[in-house]
Amino acid sequence: MTDVDYDVIVAGSGPSGGQFARYFTRESDYSLALLERDENLGDNDKSTAGSFPEVVDERNIPDWVVMDENEEVILESPNEQATLPIHNYVLDFPALQEFLGQETEEYGGDIYTDARVVGPIRENNRVKGVEYANGSGETKEMTAQIVVDATGPASVIASELGLFDKERAQNAVGLEYEARGNYEPEDAMVFSFDHEDAPGGYAWTFPSGDDVFKAGVCYVDDFREKHGDGRNLRELVDDWVEDDRWEIDEVRAEHGGRALSDNSINQRATDGFMAIGDSVSSINPLFGEGIRPGMESADMAAQVAIESLKEDDISEESLRRYDQRWNQEKGRGWRIQKIFGELIYDFNENQQDEFVRRSDQLSEEEIEDFMSYEIPLRTLARLYPFEIKDLKKAPELGRHLI
Repeated sequence: MTDVDYDVIVAGSGPSGGQFARYFTRESDYSLALLERDENLGDNDKSTAGSFPEVVDERNIPDWVVMDENEEVILESPNEQATLPIHNYVLDFPALQEFLGQETEEYGGDIYTDARVVGPIRENNRVKGVEYANGSGETKEMTAQIVVDATGPASVIASELGLFDKERAQNAVGLEYEARGNYEPEDAMVFSFDHEDAPGGYAWTFPSGDDVFKAGVCYVDDFREKHGDGRNLRELVDDWVEDDRWEIDEVRAEHGGRALSDNSINQRATDGFMAIGDSVSSINPLFGEGIRPGMESADMAAQVAIESLKEDDISEESLRRYDQRWNQEKGRGWRIQKIFGELIYDFNENQQDEFVRRSDQLSEEEIEDFMSYEIPLRTLARLYPFEIKDLKKAPELGRHLI
């Protein structure tokens, strides 16, 4: 097909959309347009941007995008604490998007800001482009051989095509303050699994540079209803930041957003179309990490897109090689982790304490497995503080194995 505006259109310039565009333009000579709804790439500031070496080191993220680097992660429960030797980073989320956009342009991609994708253009049951609205409210069209949905939980195109059922996915919300002040400990991320701090979820605090830290709360709606005490999300964050270990002099910014999560094993491509990142729930189902798996999905999809264009075959059969690679890598393991994740957020106080206590006994090899999300079933079983009451959840949890 030659009568198109671009070989590839990417809708959304978050970490997955930006990484797809960066990888695709770097590794091929095909044309690409990256469409972003905001006026500037860095305007979207919805993520706390805690991440790990697989993102920063393996993808050559520059120092100016990194706010802080730490060597430990602290897990807390109502009465226990575990310190794990996990190397981690805290990123400047707007700067990450700007960097990916800069690289895309340097490699020959075109970026359109103030361009909100509103839906797909279809012809003969194949996606052939997008409709988008500009800042003046005008609706325009752009065509391509392949359209990539990276619109996050809005899933503008993938949901309309029936590839991602937003109604069946679990909804999670989060709010964070980026603050200037005093923070202890200075060299570790802190996560609290305590319904007093974060009913049906977890609270966190991350060091983010000299005298700067990020502190927030997230929860899964289903479990917040069961474990909550009536406080709304902002009230929970306000209570969390009153901890004696940190003191806020100034709130510099607020970051908030939502995620829709299932076990991440979804159809990801059809004729002329691919979905990446949160638009098709590329979120690790255990702890909800999104940046790293979102960028992994982008790399996989970009590789397949280049292969398919070279073969002059953008059919569903060709593009679903991306599905096969994702499901082969994640597959059964992520289904089981989704079950374990739902159990964690529904733990009672004794189970939260036991989970943290057992986490403190993990070997170095087991911690590495945990961080790569290649967690053997025996390790999950050893971490899981089973109680008889949990048997009642089996019918509901079993759906994730299908």
